[in-house]
Amino acid sequence: MEKFKEKLATLRAEVDTANKRATELEEKARALEAEHDSKDNELSNLQSRAKELEESLETAETNLKQANTDFREADLRAEQLGKKAVKIQQEISVWDKKNADLDSKYQEAKAEMDELEGQMEGV
Repeated sequence: MEKFKEKLATLRAEVDTANKRATELEEKARALEAEHDSKDNELSNLQSRAKELEESLETAETNLKQANTDFREADLRAEQLGKKAVKIQQEISVWDKKNADLDSKYQEAKAEMDELEGQMEGV
C-alpha cells in the first residue's frame, strides 16, 4: 500500500506539472493568437496602404500622360504660331515696302501738284 501511495503521489505531482504546463501553453497560445491577430491587422493596413499607393500611382501616371499630351500639343501650336509669325513678319516687310513706295509716289505726285499749282497761279 505504501508503494501505491507513492505511486499516487507521483502521479498527482505529474498531473500538477502537466496542468501547470497546460496552463503555460494555453497562455502562450493566447499570446500567439493575439500576436497573430495583431499581425493580421498590420497586414490588412499594409495591403490597404499598398492599394491606396497603387491608385495614387495610377492617377499620377494618367496625369503624366495627359501632361505629356498637352505639352506635345502646346509645342506643336507654338511651332505653328512661330511659322505664322515668320510669315506675318514677311508680309509686314512686303507691306512696309509697298507703303514706302506709295508714300514716295504720293510725295512725288504732291510735288507735281504743287508745281502745277504754282504754274497755274502764274498763268
